[in-house]
Amino acid sequence: MHCPAALLLLLLAGGAEAFRICAFNAQRLTLAKVAREHVMDTLVRILARCDIMVLQEVVDSSGSAISLLLRELNRFDGSGPYSVLSSPLLGRSTYMEKYVYIYRSHKTQVLDSYVYSDVDDLFAREPFVAQFSLPSKVLPRLVLVPLHTTPKAVGEELNALYDVFLDVSQHWKIKDMILLGDFNADCTSLPKKRLGELMLRTQAGFYWAIADGEDTTVRDTTHCAYDRIVLHGERCQSLLHTASTFDFPRHFRLTEEEALNISDHYPVEVELKLSQAAHKIQPLGLITLLLPLLPLQLGPVA
Repeated sequence: MHCPAALLLLLLAGGAEAFRICAFNAQRLTLAKVAREHVMDTLVRILARCDIMVLQEVVDSSGSAISLLLRELNRFDGSGPYSVLSSPLLGRSTYMEKYVYIYRSHKTQVLDSYVYSDVDDLFAREPFVAQFSLPSKVLPRLVLVPLHTTPKAVGEELNALYDVFLDVSQHWKIKDMILLGDFNADCTSLPKKRLGELMLRTQAGFYWAIADGEDTTVRDTTHCAYDRIVLHGERCQSLLHTASTFDFPRHFRLTEEEALNISDHYPVEVELKLSQAAHKIQPLGLITLLLPLLPLQLGPVA
């Protein structure tokens, strides 16, 4: 195929802009961990795939780990700039974690955020909810609700997540949201029967984008759909294009041992197809623009 024709097909195929939202349990993310070169390199390549990434198990109290990670990410491939939004340390004991959003600030901005008021102490790490702008006329704003459950109370926390949904809906008068994170929603942590009884399963309007049969774990000896993404809202669900795990060991050709230095979880992600931006050249105008460049091919008349 001649180059101008290939360019035409490429441009016509890109009618809607893709926007990728990811969640990743980075397994005890500390400054000492990200300071290891091979860990940093892999984390940066994972993060660079996403427009918004929600990191979990960030246990660095100083904030230095994320600052270093953000610096290297912004140096990586010119796809930034990236910005960060971090929760305070959350937890019930001396072990505390943060939820950290890393996002492309030229494509999205944080409109508001808050830590859910967990007055009944139902969550080991209460959700840190954030509202983002999107470059979309169909969906100009979207709420993300991350949760990393404790394996000891998965069912209770996931049912309480429905209360968080109600709180966010009332607080911001919005129904389009994505609940995501390491829910521990499979295997011994949450048997299939209990999974089916969750409020997020029995109440209408929730779509579990990461299927129950998925494996979101790195170890060959496990096959569990711990990490999930759940969509709510007609506009949000209408833009869903793909949902998947990201098998970073296979993608980056890592051994299991090398991969486990990064995390024992795969990232999970959804890709939304946003409305075509108004400033883009429309297809007919594009054809008119490129027609003079296309080769003229005349053949015999049939």
